Amino acid sequence: MWKATVKGILARKVRLLLTALAVLLGVSFVSGTYVLTDTLDRSFEGLFRQFGSGIDFVVRQQAPFGGDSGRERFDTSVVDTIRTVPGVETANPVLLDYAQFVDRNGDNIQTGGAPTNGISWSQEGRQGPLQLVPDGDRRGRPPNGRHEVAMDASTAREHGFHIGDRVRVLLEGPAEKFRIVGLFTLGTQQEIGAISFAAFDTETAEEVFDAPGLADWVAVTASPGTDLRALRAEIGIAIGPTYDIKTGEVFALDRGDQVLDFLALLTQLLLGFAAIGLVVGAFIIFNTFTILVAQRTRELGLLRAMGASGRQVVVSVIIEAFAVGVVASALGIALGFGLAAGLLAVVNALGRDIPDGGLVLAQRTLLVSLAVGVGVTVAASLLPAIRAARVPPIAAISDVLPGRSRSLRWRVIVGALLVAAGVPALIIGLDRTENALNVVNEIWIVALGAILVFFGAVVLLAAFARPLAAFFGWPLRLMDVTGALARGNAMRNPRRTAGTASALVVGLTLVGLASVFGASAKASVRAAIDAGIRADFVIKAQQFANFSPQVADRLESLPELDAVAPMRFGNVRVSLEEETVMGTRASQFGTVVDLDLSEGRIKDMAIDGVLVHAEAARRYGVGVGDELILQFPLGFQPLRVAGIYEQADFIGLFNIDFVVAKRAYVEGFGTDEQDALIYAEAAGNRGVARLAIERALGNDFPNIDVLSRQEYRVDQQQQVDLVLGVVAALLLLAQIIAVVGIVNTLALSVYERTHEIGLLRAVGMSRRQIRRMVRGESVLIAFIGGLAGAGIGVLWGWAFTAALKTQGITQLRVPSGDLGAFIVLSMLAGVVAALAPAWRASRLDVLRAVTTD
Repeated sequence: MWKATVKGILARKVRLLLTALAVLLGVSFVSGTYVLTDTLDRSFEGLFRQFGSGIDFVVRQQAPFGGDSGRERFDTSVVDTIRTVPGVETANPVLLDYAQFVDRNGDNIQTGGAPTNGISWSQEGRQGPLQLVPDGDRRGRPPNGRHEVAMDASTAREHGFHIGDRVRVLLEGPAEKFRIVGLFTLGTQQEIGAISFAAFDTETAEEVFDAPGLADWVAVTASPGTDLRALRAEIGIAIGPTYDIKTGEVFALDRGDQVLDFLALLTQLLLGFAAIGLVVGAFIIFNTFTILVAQRTRELGLLRAMGASGRQVVVSVIIEAFAVGVVASALGIALGFGLAAGLLAVVNALGRDIPDGGLVLAQRTLLVSLAVGVGVTVAASLLPAIRAARVPPIAAISDVLPGRSRSLRWRVIVGALLVAAGVPALIIGLDRTENALNVVNEIWIVALGAILVFFGAVVLLAAFARPLAAFFGWPLRLMDVTGALARGNAMRNPRRTAGTASALVVGLTLVGLASVFGASAKASVRAAIDAGIRADFVIKAQQFANFSPQVADRLESLPELDAVAPMRFGNVRVSLEEETVMGTRASQFGTVVDLDLSEGRIKDMAIDGVLVHAEAARRYGVGVGDELILQFPLGFQPLRVAGIYEQADFIGLFNIDFVVAKRAYVEGFGTDEQDALIYAEAAGNRGVARLAIERALGNDFPNIDVLSRQEYRVDQQQQVDLVLGVVAALLLLAQIIAVVGIVNTLALSVYERTHEIGLLRAVGMSRRQIRRMVRGESVLIAFIGGLAGAGIGVLWGWAFTAALKTQGITQLRVPSGDLGAFIVLSMLAGVVAALAPAWRASRLDVLRAVTTD
């Protein structure tokens, strides 16, 4: 049996390699994801570790809500207390805030979303993370004075700045000019990627960050030979429990938590798309081995007649699958490594530099990729292997292929049960998400229902494949006899047709979901902005960064504007639940937005009031006049409910449940908060008002965009398009694998019908007609898969859109044009998939084909 299995693999190597290609692509996505994210993880972790370089302890204010967010600055008087503790060698206050360089063309230097930091040069000598590096033959020094700055070496190298150059820096207010006196790196990290740093001396940092006598943290170094654990305890006793003391290494990793958490999320997301590709590959493997077993009926029967047991036949088929999995996984790991390297090279070429670190191929990547590739292949071949074991010895002398005409009754029963279980889950899930405090905790029920319905539909597809092929294949009959034959071939074996189409169903379902969700999101943005914003202009920073309150101050002085309402956002706790609160100027807010108030008045929140969205008011059981306690980072504030509003989204896909006056916001968050958006209403002519805004800002704020309401709506919709573009690109993998599946099935079908094709050629059918017949069958199968996938995708899109209604997705849109285009593209994919099998079918030797069994 071992020799027979090896010879069988070699005899069918081309067909098995086609099957391996489907697994290879899926595994390459898994390995590529791990290589990419492991590389990014190590690079950024190495970068953030440099924050703790040369520091033994970091002292910070305790975080109000736990974690690492919401920490407040504190008085530097605590530094003197720390310095008095025996064993402390140095203790220096550090400030970290926003600072963004402006390039030589007057544009703010873009970092692709990476942080743009300003930091105080508070360390003594080289005892700290900031390490001076030479600029050619020029050596720099730390900044010392109101108009001096040190620039990180990566930004200087990327944008052509040198020691002695003047550079403008965006800070709390307008961009200011500084002279570059030094270049530096973070610790030993020579390349810090797209992150930028501007370093000032302590006095200048306190002034430009508007933090006189304050610090974000204190960097502490111990005297040589000091017991660090005991020193940490002594410092804690000296400064009291309101401060948090961590080692330099832990503090450094805390600084990178947000980035590292994002990388973990990115890993899960990419692995999710890899899983989709592997599911499609599993369909192909199952279909391929089912066909191969059917084609080998006589061979397997002969083995049984010669004494092979059913178990040996099962093992033989599984060994074939194992060999396919091993080869595909090994090649997939190599391809994934290459894809990750190529993607990182492209990112660096686009100016989004990644910190130094080198490509990482972890042992986990090798083991997981091999396990997934081999596991999926073997698992998908189990059922065909069991069927192979049931081939009777009599099949060795019979022309009947067992199982070709088996009843589809069990498929109908199983498929119907899956759908029957999925529909109630969808209904229950939608009901629970509508009333849930946290939708994310309940949406899994909707996802479970959607998945059950999907698998039920896939199982039922075999039962409907024949009538679907008959109905949608009727245009093929308008062609010559090749069309009728193509239609008949698709109808002949509904299991095979369904199995081949199912690979496309997976991809088109997800494409349909993304299309419906994207169209609904864009429609929701439009509806929210049209209904919620009255303002003529929206002023925001590029990449939705926060910006200086001085922008609003300048606009308020313009007679061309009737109202200016700056907005800032933060997290608070209400009855122990974390919520988002917005702070604004109550006197102007009602002019620039339409909250659709059902009770109360906006101006009543001016002193100690809060506006509450109707859904939040229902959750917390409050009404106008009631007291509601909000826990801010600086403490609890009892606020009076001044109004209840219905229009939760007046931003664009961002629901706001609580609005407070700027005074209450500043008392709760502190004075160092920045604005996120400004809505402005023109007093007269909009063109004149816009020109006045642009003149008022001038070149002082190159990071600020001034948009009309219509331009802002388009900008928000483009963000949705950007996400959809990324999703579509990732789903392309599943579609490529599905096309490979069609190629594989058609190639096996041509092999199986060699005798039939020979007879057709013998009675006068031309090579061109043979190719048309194979292409027609492929297009029909692809159309059935595309149609079924698009239909399920619409169902999924409706379900998830309805589940996220309370999160801002208030509109449902079905983009019929896009879905139709995707179905057409799936048919074109069918044409491409048929090229090689059709060519092979047309080149068969007629005499040899006629004499083939």
